[in-house]
Amino acid sequence: MTATATAAPALRRLKPADAGTHLAEILARPYEYRGWEDVYRDEWTWDKVTKVTHTRVNCISACSIDAYVKDGIVWREEQNATYEQSFEDVPDFNPRGCTSGCVYSVQMYDPTRIKYPMKRVGERGSGKWQRLSWDQALTEIADKLIDTATHKDGPECIIYDNGTTNLDFGIGSPMEGHLFTAGLGSTSIDSYAGVGDLPVGLIQAWGLYMSEGTADDWFLTDYALIWIGNPSYTRVPEAHFLYEARYRGAKIVTVSPDFSASTVHADRWLNPRYATDAALALGMLNVIINEKLYKTDYIKEQTDLPFLVRTDTQQFLRQSDLEEDGSENIFYFWNANTGRRAEAPGTWGSSVGTIRLDDDVDPELEGTHTVKLKDGKRVKVRTVFDLMKDRVNEYPLDRVAEITGVHPGNIARVAREFAAAKSAMIYASWGACKHYHSDLFQRGMAYLCALTGNSGGKPGSGIKVSTWWPPPATVLMGGGIGGGGLRLQTEPAGELPIDRVSMQEFSKMTFQMGRMGNASPLIPWLYAHDKKWREIAHKQSYNDPSLPRPVKQYLKEALAENWQPVNPKPPRKPKFLYFSGPNPLRRWPNPKLIRDSLWAGLETIVTCDFRMSTSGLYSDYILPACGYYEKPGIKYTSSYVPYVIVGDRAVPPLYDSMHEWDITLLLAKKIQERSRERGIEPYTDSRGGNHNLATLFDDLSADGHYLMGEEGEEKALDYIMQYSAITRNSGLGEGAWGKAAERGMVKIKKVQPSALAVYFNAVYSDYTEEEPMNQCGWFVNMKNPWPTLTGRQQFYIDHPWFLEAGEEMLVHKEPVQSGGKYPIRMTGGHTRWSMHSIWRANPQLLRLQRGEPVAYISAEDAARRKIKDHDYIRLKNDVGKVELRAKVSPSVQPGSAIVYHAWEGYQFRDWATQNDVTASPIKPTNMVGNYGQLHYRMASYTMNHVPKEVAIEIEKVEDRR
Repeated sequence: MTATATAAPALRRLKPADAGTHLAEILARPYEYRGWEDVYRDEWTWDKVTKVTHTRVNCISACSIDAYVKDGIVWREEQNATYEQSFEDVPDFNPRGCTSGCVYSVQMYDPTRIKYPMKRVGERGSGKWQRLSWDQALTEIADKLIDTATHKDGPECIIYDNGTTNLDFGIGSPMEGHLFTAGLGSTSIDSYAGVGDLPVGLIQAWGLYMSEGTADDWFLTDYALIWIGNPSYTRVPEAHFLYEARYRGAKIVTVSPDFSASTVHADRWLNPRYATDAALALGMLNVIINEKLYKTDYIKEQTDLPFLVRTDTQQFLRQSDLEEDGSENIFYFWNANTGRRAEAPGTWGSSVGTIRLDDDVDPELEGTHTVKLKDGKRVKVRTVFDLMKDRVNEYPLDRVAEITGVHPGNIARVAREFAAAKSAMIYASWGACKHYHSDLFQRGMAYLCALTGNSGGKPGSGIKVSTWWPPPATVLMGGGIGGGGLRLQTEPAGELPIDRVSMQEFSKMTFQMGRMGNASPLIPWLYAHDKKWREIAHKQSYNDPSLPRPVKQYLKEALAENWQPVNPKPPRKPKFLYFSGPNPLRRWPNPKLIRDSLWAGLETIVTCDFRMSTSGLYSDYILPACGYYEKPGIKYTSSYVPYVIVGDRAVPPLYDSMHEWDITLLLAKKIQERSRERGIEPYTDSRGGNHNLATLFDDLSADGHYLMGEEGEEKALDYIMQYSAITRNSGLGEGAWGKAAERGMVKIKKVQPSALAVYFNAVYSDYTEEEPMNQCGWFVNMKNPWPTLTGRQQFYIDHPWFLEAGEEMLVHKEPVQSGGKYPIRMTGGHTRWSMHSIWRANPQLLRLQRGEPVAYISAEDAARRKIKDHDYIRLKNDVGKVELRAKVSPSVQPGSAIVYHAWEGYQFRDWATQNDVTASPIKPTNMVGNYGQLHYRMASYTMNHVPKEVAIEIEKVEDRR
């Protein structure tokens, strides 16, 4: 819609009948509401039903919803159960939706709704605002953007943040990002790891930043470990596939310290002591290796276990060790057929594009040999498998039981069952990424899958973390990696010129581009630009005590080498922050400290959102985006479903709100207008990009081809649906958007394999409608090299920092003292009753809980501290403190406390949340670069925010009133 204001909805009110009025007179009147019963009855009549979705909700599920509209008001919504039955012997995807999604019709009319543009007139956080017209707001913001972009420090001092999945894949957030990065040359915050969602261990072991297929593939497993996950809370639309697999005879095992809602559905429950998961994995590996339950032929081909390691340096034997000018990235195994070393095909430096072994090659898994180096020196080499055997033998079951608290018999039983299963999978998701040593936990999972031949490539196998289909909007923005410049596309787009891409070669290219791009990973960015936060993050006592050097020494080296790109580079400072959708002062680590340091130093902060958040309250300008049911758009395309989910406009934008499409184009137009008036010259950013603000709107809109309003929206969406990689073959033809919006979804029919590769899909298998989609088929079945240094599932990492940390292979390490030496470990997870903070204050959903923030604590810990259920308690450590209610539960493991995430700051006393006790220490090995798969690129190798395993004490609050 355009900037035309829409009146507030005139919700009809209940009118009590006059007690003195004669009954006949009442009955003779035209119908009007006479009580709640009439409202209830009338709710089931409507003027229209519109297919909608929650386009910018940070929830990886994609659900189509029916919105029921009467008198211009969305009264209620229901799940749109029109997903086709794809396979006769596999359950369908119906229904999809959750409690949060089905109360958005209340949320959109909530008192937190932002109604019109506003400017702060008091101190940040004071709540004093001045209402502005759109023209005035955009003029002031445009001038501040121009001032920052043309300042000597450059446009990199403009920071754009759309969160992680606080975005859509249509014309909202992609347009914003396109304007700020391609148009202005700003810095874009990469928040994927910044919220603790990056599976670093999978990158280390497999080179994959995500891993998933379609959710119906879960149904085909024979054995599933739910490990550090709780799909009954977090994967509501998909969890049924796991539980229905039990009807096929599948076994479900949960690995979790607490008795979670998912454990209720399990056949077995392993409850290790908090954060000892690596030790548990090592115990299972001990059983599998010593009882020879591994798949020999598979691991010879698919892993680095046969690779040779020098005993003198503990590093791989490389071609550069043996030959002058030899490659650092060519490695060797010992060929049993010839009794000689042989180059392994498909490694990072190999010219051979396959890991398939020739018939005359049989890599040895065990053995010690002597090789002659180029300088004439002779050294002994051993296989990685031999080293792995040594490592697991350090963890006999009795020792693992002592570490984890899990009985040796239970560890052995699960290990044997997992190895014996025809097909086994591990559901871990993003909750498994939020510990300091999460990478070790995930490497343990990857080892288990690799040894048993369950890394993917067959139904019901692999590690399930999540991923998405190629974002449809990329075709509008210019297609391939790097895009096509600022100008939106208008001509028909064809498929990519090549049908297949090597993921290893593609990774090499994108790693180089990642260093030159606009993105800065959040944790290194905070470390570089917030001195107070930096002092906590690199505090030695909060980090791994086994490190031989100070943490800050490692981090200084990582930033100096540009392993983790930070923009603007210090001493330049960020000046202008525009965030759209996310809630930084709720989700960033230690947000209260950041609010009073880095945040306070920003010259201008602009929020674009439909509701007032904690972060919005501390902004300078508020721009009202319209709600999810008030605009057309495309939900981000989760691979869980083989559909593109779309939503149409059910009602016009409420109040003075606008679609982000309109806001972006109007802002570009205002920047162009003010630049011409001010005589602004073109400039070049630090990455070499050229920007002419005097033609910004003309360039972005393709000389007026795409304009504000419904016609422009539909034209852009129609282009996307006709030509995107995942909808171009769905048979939509002319009027593609209208057809998609009418149904609420588009079935994905065919996708070019190269499109799956270059648009950051993480399935790594061809898509077919003949069976549910499983991941990693390109590597396991087609024998393409894995995108790792060794071209294989990598057990051994010989980077110097890993060797220093003793993490060249899997090892158990105790949880770090994050926050100080305290006896309780605070953990958490995604709440069941909200999608992040968007619904956290929703009155309907609060009625299903305690109505305010709570910490789940064990009965044992509560009794020791004389705490009763619903008492006010204080969680405290050296970093901070937070007060909330106690929820005493027998499901919680003693020594731990669970605080589910996303509470808004304004729901706590003093605005301190559970994130304000998180130190979020930085693990040096997660910051390395220049080592095969260990490179940064957008949404890849960097440090996670670690809100779990925080060390705290709990005390009863006696003086709370």
